[in-house]
Amino acid sequence: MNKLWASLFCAMLFTSLSAQTKCGHKLGGAEIEAQLQYIPGYFGCNYIERFDRVLQINAFIGLDSASNTVFDIPQLEAAIEQLNEDFEPCGLQFEVCKTTYIPNFQYNSFINIEHEDQVTVEYYEPNTINIYFFQSILRNGESVCGYAYFPGGKDQIFMEKGCSVPGDHSLSHEMGHFFGLHHTFETDFGEELVDGSNCETAGDLICDTPADPDPEGNANPDIGCQYTGPITLDANNDWYIPPVDNYMSYYPSDCTCRFTPQQYNRMLDQYHQLRNYLW
Repeated sequence: MNKLWASLFCAMLFTSLSAQTKCGHKLGGAEIEAQLQYIPGYFGCNYIERFDRVLQINAFIGLDSASNTVFDIPQLEAAIEQLNEDFEPCGLQFEVCKTTYIPNFQYNSFINIEHEDQVTVEYYEPNTINIYFFQSILRNGESVCGYAYFPGGKDQIFMEKGCSVPGDHSLSHEMGHFFGLHHTFETDFGEELVDGSNCETAGDLICDTPADPDPEGNANPDIGCQYTGPITLDANNDWYIPPVDNYMSYYPSDCTCRFTPQQYNRMLDQYHQLRNYLW
C-alpha cells in the first residue's frame, strides 16, 4: 500500500510540474515569411466555422536505456482523445495512422540542437503531422513541455511524455501553434492594448482573446482561477484582465478550458491556405 501511494504521489507531482513547464515556441524565418503573406479572414467573427476533416498523425515514441516507453499506446490514445475533444468545435480531428518506437535512448533526453536533424532524417513521414514523444525536451538550452513549427515550417511537434496526460492540454497548445496561433501574451508584433484597438496587428493577432501581460501564467486554482500576477496597466493606463482560461496561455491546466471562435477560425484559415497538403 505504501508503494502504491508513493507511486500515485510521484505521478501527480510529475503531472503537476509538467503542467507548469514552458512551451518552446519560436518563429523561424520561413514561418515569419509565410505569416507576412497570409491574409486573415477571421476578424469580427463571433461564430466558429467548421471544416470536418480527419488529419493523420505519425507518432514516434522514444525508448529509454532499458527499452521502456514510459508512455504506452493507451496513454497515446488518451492524448489524441483529449486533442480531438479540444478541436471538435471547428471540425478538425486527428487519428494516429502509425506508431513507431525510437530505439536510440539518447534521443529520449531530447536536445533540439543535437538531435532534431538526425531524428527528422530517420523518423519522418511527409504530408502528415509528425509528433515525437520524449521523456524530456531541451530547446535552445531551456527545458520545455513541447514545441511545434508554425505553418511555413516543418510538419513536426515535439512533446514531453509527462505533458501528454489526461487533463493536460499541452498537446492542444502545440497544435494551436502548428496551425498558426500565438501565445495570448505574444509581444513580437507589439503589446496589445486592453481596449482592443490594436488587436488585429499586436499581441496574438486575435481580437476575442483579452490582452495578456503575464508570460508566467500566474493564476490560483484554489480561488477560482483568478489572475494573481502583478497588477499591470497597459500604455493607456487600462487594467489588464488576462484570459486565464485559454489554451494558448501559460495559466495552469486546471484553469485552461477553451479556444475562442476567432482562434478556431484562424486555425482553419491557416490550414486551408498554408497546410492544405496534409492528409
